[in-house]
Amino acid sequence: MEARPELHPLFFRGPDVSDRVKKLKPYDAVSSLDLIKANPGVEHFKLDWNESTIPPSPKVKQALVDYLTGDGRLNWYPDMAYQPLLDRLANYVGCESSQILLTNGSDSALDLLCQTFLNPGNNMVFPVPTYTHMLQFAERAGAELRGIPGENPFVPQIQELIPHIDSHTRIIYLANPNNPTGNVYSPARLLELAIRFPHALIVSDEAYFEFAGISAIKLVNEVPNLVVTRSFSKCFGMAGLRLGYIVANQRLISDLRRAHNPKSVNMLAQLAAEAALQDLPYYRAFVREAKRSAALFVSFCEKRKIPCRPTYANFVLVQFPNAPEIARRLSEAGVHVRDRSSQLPGVLRISLATEAQTRRILERLERILDNRVELREVQLEAPAP
Repeated sequence: MEARPELHPLFFRGPDVSDRVKKLKPYDAVSSLDLIKANPGVEHFKLDWNESTIPPSPKVKQALVDYLTGDGRLNWYPDMAYQPLLDRLANYVGCESSQILLTNGSDSALDLLCQTFLNPGNNMVFPVPTYTHMLQFAERAGAELRGIPGENPFVPQIQELIPHIDSHTRIIYLANPNNPTGNVYSPARLLELAIRFPHALIVSDEAYFEFAGISAIKLVNEVPNLVVTRSFSKCFGMAGLRLGYIVANQRLISDLRRAHNPKSVNMLAQLAAEAALQDLPYYRAFVREAKRSAALFVSFCEKRKIPCRPTYANFVLVQFPNAPEIARRLSEAGVHVRDRSSQLPGVLRISLATEAQTRRILERLERILDNRVELREVQLEAPAP
């Protein structure tokens, strides 16, 4: 048998990446997991990704155990029309089950909207700063990104977006509440946008709806160009299972199904979500805990004259003269927060925990601040409420 000739390294380099992907920057998934795993002896508070600080309802765990120890078939594909979940979800949301599309987390919902409605040459308009992963989805679809900063990032000025919306705008994206500012856009303002720009899709990303209690879902039947995305990752504590959903009018849902992968939502996530919706008091109690925790943060910061902003979401924004240093020292103490200084100067975003957890978190922050007297000598102006 003749020996195979050696391949020159320049010849055998594999296919080139597409030009559109070459321009993309990987999503900056900054996480504290490695630090947490490296120090298992410390009580850690993972407050950097706005996850729930408690496990899902016990009913969720029981549903998964029953499935895995019973006749659950992991070797089968998931039920692609899991009606029991859709019916419960429709009752929870207040719409018809045919108006809901399940996705593999709300990130996949946002990605699906971009793949369905954006073409090269289109643009997406959004306030700055906002949820950055959505920007990558739009850019990957070939759209121009039009991020519009306002005079005050903590004031939800939709009016500032309007001059930048044109005939090529296909998506107007509003994280609602916004991440990282916590701004909320009222349904009335979203309705105005939808009516004024019927050629554009108005996306209300309501990942934090359970904490805000404000939604545009009732508008999906009023105007044909408005959609709502939601998540089970925040209040429901199922970030590791990945389940989100889209609520829209039935024509939009039909259009989205053209590009949707119905196998993308795994069976365990479906079962967990169905169980979670059977224990809403459990989650509502956690929301109340989070709101009390926000009040604890505000009180703590007021006593120390530290600017602190509660939000409609499950996080507070705390401002320090040397935010990166405070974030580092908190992480060393087992409290992992998100430094948002690149978007909001001096601001740490801190996810809200239970009241008992928050008291322990504030004790650690207090010890850190007491060891850094110079930090108390420089005060930043608090953002306008």
